[in-house]
Amino acid sequence: MIKAADKSWQDDIVAADTHNRLAKQIVAQIVNEPIAAGGTLSDVMLLCESVLVGVMIGCFRLGSDVKALDSIVARVKERLAKVRLEDLETKGSA
Repeated sequence: MIKAADKSWQDDIVAADTHNRLAKQIVAQIVNEPIAAGGTLSDVMLLCESVLVGVMIGCFRLGSDVKALDSIVARVKERLAKVRLEDLETKGSA
């Protein structure tokens, strides 16, 4: 019999795998497709902004979106700071 703690751990692994797979696909599309079509990094950033706005509208009632957006931006800053500390080779040009 699978214990509840074991199932929760397995669910977390499946969720992380799904997240990582989808994120790689989505990021590749957001970054590569505008550039391949002759766009610039500004076009990539505008597309990223549009996707974030669409996700916020799709998930939150207007008005409650501000707190969620603040939370997302804070997490993005934390994750980017962590990446900067890891001495990774950068892939961008800016």
